[in-house]
Amino acid sequence: MGFCTGSNRPTGEGETRHFDRRCSYVKIVYIFEMLHDVTELDAARNRHSPHVARKRRMRIQRILRAALEVVRVEGRDGLTLKRVAAQQRLTTAALYRYFRSKDALIAELQRGVIAALARATGERVDAADRFALAKEFAATDRALLAVVVSGFVFEEFSRCAPMEFGILSTDLSRPEHTLPDREATLVFDAAWDALTDLAGRLRQAEESGALEIGEPSERAVALWAGLQGIVQTRKLSRSGPARIDSTRVAKGLVSTLLVGWGADATAVERVIGLAESERFSILSGSSIDWIGSEDEDD
Repeated sequence: MGFCTGSNRPTGEGETRHFDRRCSYVKIVYIFEMLHDVTELDAARNRHSPHVARKRRMRIQRILRAALEVVRVEGRDGLTLKRVAAQQRLTTAALYRYFRSKDALIAELQRGVIAALARATGERVDAADRFALAKEFAATDRALLAVVVSGFVFEEFSRCAPMEFGILSTDLSRPEHTLPDREATLVFDAAWDALTDLAGRLRQAEESGALEIGEPSERAVALWAGLQGIVQTRKLSRSGPARIDSTRVAKGLVSTLLVGWGADATAVERVIGLAESERFSILSGSSIDWIGSEDEDD
């Protein structure tokens, strides 16, 4: 393939060097244009091929599950693309087709855990609301129950899936930056979406009259941050379990915040008792199930 032919070719030595540099530049530009065209073509194929997109999603789910298994055995520091690729019988180069770096893999793993926790919370809140509707509870109690179950599920998750919770909380609760900005933004956006769900339940509690009017988003952050801090104290209770019952403290925090935001103390106590007796926050399934599910026909 020629770029510089015919009468335009220079004859002098200086002109030749300048010409060669110019031709090299043209070649580089041309190559990048071809790569761009190929990338666009590939993207277009994926956009217009549900089958290809589905296969890719399934492969990513498997990779995330493999990464979770590596973390289970080796810890987060032992997580490498090479180990994950070996789990999936892929080459490391093949893994780069899905994740451009270890940080990108960790970020997607965290997003997967956040999404799974949000989904599980929604399912448990819906179950509690169906129960409350069947029992013809007042709208205020139903709204408070949704907030209580949301908080209790978070605490339950930290106990029944400590590894996944560790993956989730490592970057969200530490002051230093542990992920590059691009990956961190994706994780925090996912976390904010989950907090938005909680803020929506708090807003419904306000609209029902169960809570005084406030800022739901700020309240959601306060509730999450408080629970996040409390569950971290579980490490302190290892040497003296009788000294700190983090589950009791977490439930006390939920109660205190709701009363502080204007809820009737008796109503909060009643709703918390119901959530505990009916076990609305209990999560089922193994910890590996937190990261998505694969289609059965693959």
